[in-house]
Amino acid sequence: MTPLKVVCIGGGTGLSTLLRGIKQYVASNGRDCSTFDMDQLTAIVSVSDDGGSSGRLIDEFGVLPPGDIRNCLVALAAEDEMMSQLFEYRFDSDGDLQGHSVGNLLLIALMDMQGTFPSAIQEASKVLAVRGRILPVTLDATVLCAELVDGSVVRGESRIPDRTNRSPIKQVSLERRAENGGRAENGGRAEPLDEGPSPEPIRALPEAAEAIRAADAVIIGPGSLFTSILPNIAVPEILAAMQESNAVKIYVGNVMVEPGETDAYSLSDHVNAIRRHGDVPIDYVLANSQHASEELVRQYHHAELLQTYHWINSAQNKSDSPDDAGYISFDEFVREANRPGSGVPGAMDRSRVQVLYRPGVDDVSPAKLVEDDLISEEEIRERDTTIRVLRHDSGKLAAAIVRLLKKHYNGSAPSA
Repeated sequence: MTPLKVVCIGGGTGLSTLLRGIKQYVASNGRDCSTFDMDQLTAIVSVSDDGGSSGRLIDEFGVLPPGDIRNCLVALAAEDEMMSQLFEYRFDSDGDLQGHSVGNLLLIALMDMQGTFPSAIQEASKVLAVRGRILPVTLDATVLCAELVDGSVVRGESRIPDRTNRSPIKQVSLERRAENGGRAENGGRAEPLDEGPSPEPIRALPEAAEAIRAADAVIIGPGSLFTSILPNIAVPEILAAMQESNAVKIYVGNVMVEPGETDAYSLSDHVNAIRRHGDVPIDYVLANSQHASEELVRQYHHAELLQTYHWINSAQNKSDSPDDAGYISFDEFVREANRPGSGVPGAMDRSRVQVLYRPGVDDVSPAKLVEDDLISEEEIRERDTTIRVLRHDSGKLAAAIVRLLKKHYNGSAPSA
């Protein structure tokens, strides 16, 4: 099989996990790799992040958020380990550099020197000996907005998963933001730029749309559904390119639900959310088939309950009603949640935590379902604490995609 032109679409840690897996697969198979051509690989990255280091850089310099781009650069880096570690290094101090990564700062410096964000990415790619292209989905400054089922709107990517209003997300869209980030006058939160009743639509980076049209395969995900994947599809020219492209299109399903984004979402809920945002022609849904350990599922379920508890208390704290002024302890909340009819999911249910295909319940047609073992349990450092998490295994994911593509192009596509 002739090596394929592959486009990967997403953001966050999911896209970088996929890219790392592809790089490692090609490196380990050498000349025997007939699926991927690293020089023809393109990563299209969402640029709506407004939290953490990226959000502060938006405020100060009026730039596009560099964080997800940096993750992809490191994932595809062929340079030595020390250079990758340098790009990922975060300052830990009480000063202005607190929380900033060296890679983010270098990208901002390169953009100032080169004049454009794509040029800065190209220069950083040279430093890290990256093969393949990394493209922001747009060069327009945007704010991600989520319309909830109850009609309210949450503005700013970092606000969406942390909102106290637990109404489900109906859809997300992109609006323009002020050049300085539009956040300083609003408590440090991004706000759209008011352009009247008919604002100009967000424009795709032309190279991104062209890459999709020229691709042999487009891989969507993995990643946070509403804050990493759909912000790309919310760009009209990207959606149009996907509809016009003859490439085989694969959606990589998430392995875990995300509180505040996809609470209790099934596999088909994820797929249907993508279709609600446009007629995205998905040919295959690649889903994980492996169960996580009971201990890890219990840990995630406890975290979900704790987050729900904090959200409820936060909502009560903002209420003007004296009847809502009191708090109960978390233990009392868990006991109440386990009471039948409480309305709060108290008993542990794997389907509320881990996304697995459920025969007779999930329907992803007309796409074909492909199941494979895609996960690994890892330990990561988060806020000075080591926690165990469930993630896509980069090696397993790349190998599963190779098997799928080979079967597709050999005329014997996998069946559900």
